[in-house]
Amino acid sequence: MEKWGARNSGFLRRPVFVLLTVLLTVLLTVLLTTHFLLSPVFAHVPLFDGEGKSPEEAIYVEDPLKSRVLYGQLSGGGDVRYYSFEMEKGERILLGLIVPVEPRARGFPDLILMGPGLAIEAESPEAAGLPETVEVPEGNGVIAVSGSRPGSATYEGFTPSVFYSLARLDLEAPESGTYYAAVNSPPGGGNYGVVLGYKESFSIIEWLLIPLNQVRIYRWEGQSLPLIFSPLLLTFAAGFLLILRTKVDVVDYDPGRWSGAVAGLLFLGTGMSFFFQMLLSLSKSAFTPEIIITLFLGVAHLGLGVAAMILSLRGRSYGKERTKEPFYYLILGLAGFLFWAGWIVGPFLALEAGLISLGRKE
Repeated sequence: MEKWGARNSGFLRRPVFVLLTVLLTVLLTVLLTTHFLLSPVFAHVPLFDGEGKSPEEAIYVEDPLKSRVLYGQLSGGGDVRYYSFEMEKGERILLGLIVPVEPRARGFPDLILMGPGLAIEAESPEAAGLPETVEVPEGNGVIAVSGSRPGSATYEGFTPSVFYSLARLDLEAPESGTYYAAVNSPPGGGNYGVVLGYKESFSIIEWLLIPLNQVRIYRWEGQSLPLIFSPLLLTFAAGFLLILRTKVDVVDYDPGRWSGAVAGLLFLGTGMSFFFQMLLSLSKSAFTPEIIITLFLGVAHLGLGVAAMILSLRGRSYGKERTKEPFYYLILGLAGFLFWAGWIVGPFLALEAGLISLGRKE
């Protein structure tokens, strides 16, 4: 009777693991889907609401020394976006302007820095006469840099992605106070990114949300959702065919092994996406050593995917090997978060597989 009770207790606990983790997975999936379908304007760190269409409504940036990119969209017709930040005298102001390789409008925006102690100067005659739509707060000097297309596009290995770097400012703040960065619209509008700061640092939340940022960067570039997720969809199609052909225990109803298998497919899908985006970006830019970063991350994703698939599709384990199974899934889940694999859902599914395995009673 005691034995039956222990077995029954394990059986009753198992649906609890399944219910809680499946509900969490569904919630995450809904949130991610909603996130992807929103406007592709975002930044590498959590940003703030606000139109930023005047110096009074400027989007305030905390810690302007921290490296980030502030992505946005201009509608044309003299549209301007303003960002404000506080600087101490002598601190380094690093400011840049980027646009997608295939902008949707003719012409390029200009980058304008306004603040106390700045001389009114410009790097080109065009930037010297600011457009009438640009507002300069009283008592502020101006440095304007005319946006111009460089000879080649810049490849970024962590995303991976590609963009044109149009303008750059690197100087010491001449006085302490509030500074403004402004971007004026080209005739037809278009997407842009303001690069601000130079200190590389991430909070845990910022690190975990990088996969979301990657997808939104691709949307900012002009890619469609079907194109972005095509490597993942093809991976899932091939993966499920493989699972159904193996005819192993996972085909039977075993939510833990299904969770592990789907996590593995997500890991493989993001790995294939890394290589797909790398090739797509390289078709628009020159070869760069940053490709090594992309290759490392892509191979890491594929390795996690293969490991999760093997662990999930193999026959049932017993004894010491069975007790180690939750630990293996835990390692896969944490590694997925570390390497941005599986678009956040994959690591959670790996952890779910470990929880179900822990609650399973043979």
